[in-house]
Amino acid sequence: MSICRFTVFILCAASLLLTPFTVSAADKNAPETARLVKVLNSDADTYDKAMACRRLAAIGDASSATAIAKYLGDEKLATYARSALENIPGPEADKALRDALKTVKGNLLVGVINSISKRKDKQAVGDLTPLLSDKETNVAIAAAHALGEIGTPEAAKSLQAALGKGDTKLQQEVGFACLMCAKSLAEAKDNTGAVALTAAVRKANLPENIQLAATQRAIVFQGKAGLGLLAEQLKSDNLQQFRAGLQAAQKLGKLSTSTLVDAYPKLSEEHKALLVAALGTLHDSSALPTVVKATSGDSQELKLQAVFAIGELAPAANDEQKTQALNQLLALVKQQDADIAGAAESVIVKLNSSQPSAEIEKQIDSSIRKLLESETRESQLAGIKLAGDCRLSSATPVLLQLVNHSNPEVKSAAISALGGTTSLKNLPQLIKLALTSSPDSPASQALIAACSRLPLEETAQALAGAMQGATTDQKLILLDQLAAIGGKTALDTVVAAARSNDDALQNKATDLLGKWVTIDVAPPLLELAKTLDNNKYKIRSLRGYIRVARQLNMTPEERLEVCRNTLAIAERNDEKKLVFEVLRRNPTPQAVNYTVSLLKDKALNVPASATIVSWAEQGTPIDDELLADALQRVIASTSNGGLKQRAAQQHERISAQAKQGEKELGFQSLFDGKTFDGWHGNEKIFRIEDGEIIAGSLTDKVERNEFLRSNKEYDDFELKLEFKLLGEKTNAGVQIRTAEIPDHHEVSGYQADLGTGYWGCLYDESRRKKILAGPPAEIRDLPVRMNDWNSYRIRCEGPRIRIWINDVQTVDFTEADPQIPLKGIIALQIHGNLVNEVHYRNVRLREL
Repeated sequence: MSICRFTVFILCAASLLLTPFTVSAADKNAPETARLVKVLNSDADTYDKAMACRRLAAIGDASSATAIAKYLGDEKLATYARSALENIPGPEADKALRDALKTVKGNLLVGVINSISKRKDKQAVGDLTPLLSDKETNVAIAAAHALGEIGTPEAAKSLQAALGKGDTKLQQEVGFACLMCAKSLAEAKDNTGAVALTAAVRKANLPENIQLAATQRAIVFQGKAGLGLLAEQLKSDNLQQFRAGLQAAQKLGKLSTSTLVDAYPKLSEEHKALLVAALGTLHDSSALPTVVKATSGDSQELKLQAVFAIGELAPAANDEQKTQALNQLLALVKQQDADIAGAAESVIVKLNSSQPSAEIEKQIDSSIRKLLESETRESQLAGIKLAGDCRLSSATPVLLQLVNHSNPEVKSAAISALGGTTSLKNLPQLIKLALTSSPDSPASQALIAACSRLPLEETAQALAGAMQGATTDQKLILLDQLAAIGGKTALDTVVAAARSNDDALQNKATDLLGKWVTIDVAPPLLELAKTLDNNKYKIRSLRGYIRVARQLNMTPEERLEVCRNTLAIAERNDEKKLVFEVLRRNPTPQAVNYTVSLLKDKALNVPASATIVSWAEQGTPIDDELLADALQRVIASTSNGGLKQRAAQQHERISAQAKQGEKELGFQSLFDGKTFDGWHGNEKIFRIEDGEIIAGSLTDKVERNEFLRSNKEYDDFELKLEFKLLGEKTNAGVQIRTAEIPDHHEVSGYQADLGTGYWGCLYDESRRKKILAGPPAEIRDLPVRMNDWNSYRIRCEGPRIRIWINDVQTVDFTEADPQIPLKGIIALQIHGNLVNEVHYRNVRLREL
């Protein structure tokens, strides 16, 4: 084996251990399975056998188990063989692994045991049990773990018998395996067996962590019957034993509440704090009186845990219990201990926001008002903070009075609280306060907080109204606030500031608009970029406009419209570069068609060419045919040698890719490029030149509609072709599922329309005589390259018809009339009474 091949072998081995395999249907993969088994039974080299096992892990069946099992004792192939057998369904793979227990040794035996463990083979218990006393400890440990995973009563019996035997390490692992097995028994509703096994572990001479885990599971498995054992654990002075009891209680849920409550009085402060915290996680409001009482404990930790537990229990309690808890919390907010007071405040806020009853809400309001009116500074400050955090609008008049308080701390707290209490009614007063303060003052921050939670439009109207009579500096503050909340009024006000004669306002407003976070800013930015006199702000507005397309969530059509508009007015290359950056990041069929149109502009040819080439090089979801056509146009138009060469390389690759894709899908050509074989029609009107079907003239009118018709009828199909229309007024179309009208030049059926104002529409020719479906008006002319080649794709499946021009979908129509035939000929049309010429080529179809 070469070094390179050996490296691949090792990498595959690693990936095998990490990759999950999906078992395929046996009958589907039978031939391949047989071939792989033959490889395993041959003298093929190690690499090929490894790859055979790797594939059999995905598709193997019972017939491959014996061949794979031969390698369970092979140092190089054992990992592959085990992985394959682990994934093969059925008893044959299980038997192969069990049989290997008698033949393989050492680490290979451990591997086989681990595979049996993964498959949880219940029939392996009898084979694994003797291995619990194997002289190699790692083998005995693996057997114990496997029995734990299998988790049957038989496995439990074997593990229980092995408890206390062997060296210390093995004893510990057997203990863990017993707990694994007990869990499996409990999951199988065998609680009696699970409890018995945990009891055996508890009696064994094992480390404390195993004993504690066994006790915890014994409590949980017994449910209500385990509460006595839980009570014993809670009496222990041993912290680890006490914690294990609490963990069991949390798993039991509300069933354990009364046991915890009964244990509380006799505990140490440290244990009380832990127990109260556990009560909070049970969300059983019956524990609330005990928790409220705990807030009067001696230690800070107990008080804090009690406050936090009230926050968990009180929202679901009755009003009487809530009242008791609330009164205690209000007493705590007055304490000197900042941590306890802060915790109590946060729980009061939580209670207030938990949709309390009207009575509790009234009590919270009244209690906070009393704190506000308190003569002690600590109580008053607590009331101010609570008023703000609880958004107590009734407290706003008092807070507005406290804004003028002589104590700076009270004054500052009152201003901050207004951010939470101010309503629309009081908003003008807060605005006035903010405008007479510095931009970074507490008043300004309070205004930001108030504006962020009040109704958007009404808030914006209040801010906009304050612009009247404000100084420039004050208007700057208001503009920041308006930009922060957004919305129509805010946007209109900031745009008006951008049009003002005040340079400071223009500077601020255009800067804010350039950072606006909603796409409704795009139209005003474009208008500012067109009309502002100051060139600096014009450029800033234009850059803000293109930023909307670069950074905000727009539809492809909206984003492309921004690109079109920007290039139409941009004077500097810097902004033009940003447009092509948007196009490169957002490849869509519309973007490709637009970028192709830019190739004709000498000033934009190079960046447009570079964009198309980058799409091809980096890989995009763009259809190969559309991208190949765009690359061909780059080759034909650009004077940049490097881009031309790169485009040629990509064109060759993508064209081949497109052809191969069509071949694999089953497309067949309907036109050989030389004759009308397979078609019939008026050959005085239709002619063949240079591999194209041409109809019409640029000098003479075609007297009437004419159709070149396929000899064969089609029902479900996908049709592709290219077309080019020449002339001032053009009209043509592609008939699908159409019927010939005997002795008449017309046909009757669906038409995929072509022509100005009708591009990509679905028309019903000579039947209902109306447009059945069409693209939105804004894209009706966008995808089409006038006087140049375009692609048409039409897909008919049952009653559904879809149409694409240059890979841009224009129609998705479902026929609702069951009388309309869904089968017919294909025909190429030239419209009558017009001086125009239509070209068709590369007509190909696949039947679905």
